[in-house]
Formats: sequence, C-alpha cells, structure tokens
Amino acid sequence: MDIYSKGFTIIELMIAITILAVTMMFAAPSFTTMISNNRISAAANDFIGALQLAKAEASARIAPATLCKKNEDDSGCSAGGSWKDGWIVFSDLNGNGAVDAGDGDTIVLNHAALDTRITFKSTGGIDGSTTGGIDDSITFNPSGVTSITGIEVLMMCDDRGYDKSAKGILITITGRGSVMKGSDTGQLTCL
Repeated sequence: MDIYSKGFTIIELMIAITILAVTMMFAAPSFTTMISNNRISAAANDFIGALQLAKAEASARIAPATLCKKNEDDSGCSAGGSWKDGWIVFSDLNGNGAVDAGDGDTIVLNHAALDTRITFKSTGGIDGSTTGGIDDSITFNPSGVTSITGIEVLMMCDDRGYDKSAKGILITITGRGSVMKGSDTGQLTCL
C-alpha cells in the first residue's frame, strides 16, 4: 500500500494563489494601457483604410467618391458632427458631396462610431495653419486627387489626452494617408 498521496497541500495551494495574485496586480495596468493603445491604433488604421477605399472607388467607377462624417441615421454626411461619430464612403456620381440615392450614389462603407473615450478632429495643416480641407469630408476624383489643398492633419487621442499614445493622420492632396505619433505632426494638442 502506498502511504504517499499525490497532489497539493493546502499551504502549497495558498502560496501559488498568492504568487498569482501579486503577478496579476503588477500586470493589470500594463494590459489596460495595451488595450487603450490598440484601440486608438485600430481606429486610425480604419480611417486610413477608408481613405484608400474612397480613392479606389473613384478610380474604379471613373467618378468622384467621398469620405465624410456620417449623420445620425447613417444615410449621408453630417456638416456639424464629429469624425468620432463614424464615417461613410460613397460613390458621388454628381460630385456634390451628398448621398443622392436617386442619382445612383452608393454607400460602400459605413464605419461605426468610435469608442466614447476617443477624440478625433481635424486640426488643420501640418504647420498648425488652418487650410480648411477636411473639416467634414474629402472627395476623390477619378485621377486620385482630393478636394483638400495641402497636407492636412487629423488628431486622434483618448481620455489620456495628448501623450505618447496620440495618433496623427496626415493626408496629402493625392489622398495618401499615414498614421504617425501625434508629436511628429507638429500639433501640440488634441483640441
């Protein structure tokens, strides 16, 4: 008969649980930061994808395509909303910057609103000047040129404010968009 039992004693189990609890206590803030950083990066990359889709749509249809802030009922553009409320990409056959279903305009992307902790605003040009290109929308013509007149910047931050997690999205007249650190854009705030 085997007099040695196999398994853990209650003391060994309590020591293992204590070690696990202490490890989790130190790891939890890192996980929270990682999740917040990934949330803002994913939103910025989604916007870059929408830019690329609008440019491709204009080229494919040989007609203008527009990326704009969406309105409350997701059916068109909003002149006073915020980019954080979501955006749409649509074929803009008559080039007027509005979704006209009767004229054959088609919404090809409807992006949901961003997390409530994220702010996403146009800040003007790369040098901080306001060049007025992307407050509400960006229209691409079939050759790929946009309605903006210079290099424009959109800033994306979360509830941590303007820190190393802030992202800047630079957009050129040719519609090329790039995501970079907020501090590399020349902007000093998220507004």
